[in-house]
Amino acid sequence: MQSLKLFSVYFIELSLLFVFISVIVGFINQKYKNTFQKHLSKDSYFSYFKAIFLGSLTPFCSCSTIPLLRALLNANVAFGVCMAYLFTSPLINPIIVVMLFLAFGLKLTLFYIIFLYIAIFIIALFLQSLDSKNFLKQEIKPNVSNFSLKPTKITTFSLTKPATNCCDSKNSCCEKPKNNNLLKTLFYQSLKDYKKLIPYIAIGMGIGALIHGFAPQDFLQNALNFGILSIIFAALIGVLLYIRVEAIIPIGIALLEAGVNEGMIFSFLIAGAGCSLPELILLKSMFKTKFLAIFIGLVLLISICFGGVIYVL
Repeated sequence: MQSLKLFSVYFIELSLLFVFISVIVGFINQKYKNTFQKHLSKDSYFSYFKAIFLGSLTPFCSCSTIPLLRALLNANVAFGVCMAYLFTSPLINPIIVVMLFLAFGLKLTLFYIIFLYIAIFIIALFLQSLDSKNFLKQEIKPNVSNFSLKPTKITTFSLTKPATNCCDSKNSCCEKPKNNNLLKTLFYQSLKDYKKLIPYIAIGMGIGALIHGFAPQDFLQNALNFGILSIIFAALIGVLLYIRVEAIIPIGIALLEAGVNEGMIFSFLIAGAGCSLPELILLKSMFKTKFLAIFIGLVLLISICFGGVIYVL
């Protein structure tokens, strides 16, 4: 019964989030002349930091980042910039930063933020250098060029009437579509896209409800006997689970009080927050399997590297 309740909450939450974000991003992109292309596709490293900053402001878990990621890709934002947001949002956000500060102090929290900013920036540059056509499914068409500045014509749906009979005898041209008409068009388009995602959301949230909050604390405590290898074990366990941001820090505190090394805790926390089975299922709706393998590997790399540094220090 508890799993069914969680499934209902997760499914409704993510569904509403997808439709809402799709409409808002589409509205901003259309109303303000391709805002996302203007600010996130320039030939500048600042585009990456803007995406990282955007991710830092969104208090989303790993699954909740998918709606905005899809909207950014559909808005023709550069692939590497989209990846910067994807990695940042579940790992650096207001909730997790405050909880880290209260649990582990200012020094370790600042080191966590700086380390992840640098690591995500490098990873985003690396992914931008690859040919994203090999990773994305055909219905997703982002800006795959290296910071192409050429304007992109969006032809998904028409927001204006034909030009015939637009101006009257006094050369007074017709008014632009009103905001409510634009929002209505975007809403129907978001519903059309949402229908394609329903199976992925249902499966992903079903798995999330079944394994919600599960953390094998006894195993993690026993893994201390493996020394530096415990960092790798903790990261692998974290990736297999689905733990919300609100619960992941208290789990870390409980492990710390039980005598588990901080490096092992952070390896588990980063892997658990940055990647999960439900998120991978949702990503499968947009990306090919080879990208999912790369994504998992990069999240594990970040978690193991950070955990290893903390373990040594």
